[in-house]
Amino acid sequence: GLAAVNYLVYFLRDDSFAERTCSRFLGICVAVHILFTTLWSVHHGHHPVSSLPEALSVIGLSVACVYLYLEQIQKHRSTGAFIVPVVVVFQVAASSLLPQAPTAEAASAFAGNPLFGFHIIMAVFGYSAFSLSAVYGAMFVLMYRSLKGGRFGLVFERLPSLDVLAGMAFGATILGWGMLTVAIILGVMMSLEYFPGFYRDAKFISTLAVWLVYGTAVGAYFG
Repeated sequence: GLAAVNYLVYFLRDDSFAERTCSRFLGICVAVHILFTTLWSVHHGHHPVSSLPEALSVIGLSVACVYLYLEQIQKHRSTGAFIVPVVVVFQVAASSLLPQAPTAEAASAFAGNPLFGFHIIMAVFGYSAFSLSAVYGAMFVLMYRSLKGGRFGLVFERLPSLDVLAGMAFGATILGWGMLTVAIILGVMMSLEYFPGFYRDAKFISTLAVWLVYGTAVGAYFG
């Protein structure tokens, strides 16, 4: 919450203190969140996406991690005012629902399988990166229309340039595609043993379709 307020203050007032500290605050939050998630998983003996509140918490963490990566690559902090509050919403929901003991879902055959846990985390991070790519794509369209229409308000002044927004959108896309690739490979490795007919499953087909669409976009960019 403090990190979100800091980003909002920086966006609205261009405050120098907020500019210096917003990334640090969020970095500390992410580090503590990773430590908590690791300790929670070790304590309960299952991967950290075994229930709805755990999944919400990991989604919030993944969005924060992807955003921090993009911020460090592009060296622009103003978009954090739109991203970090979303992370807060996910974590508040997770904290309000998080049980104090392992849930029934955690008793599944894959609950203690580290490979399955890594597969799930890679998938969550991949889709979170795709979501951020969509957000930056929407910001790009907003900025482009403002520029074409001659509307130069606060949002236009504080958002980064079109080139930076395009770079952040593509950075999130290629990061998400790479993580989804890892998730698919791990899923196939486990499915060959436990689910021989996995290639006919609707979830696998839809995931592969998403991977192909984004893979085509990445290939077209470099091509």
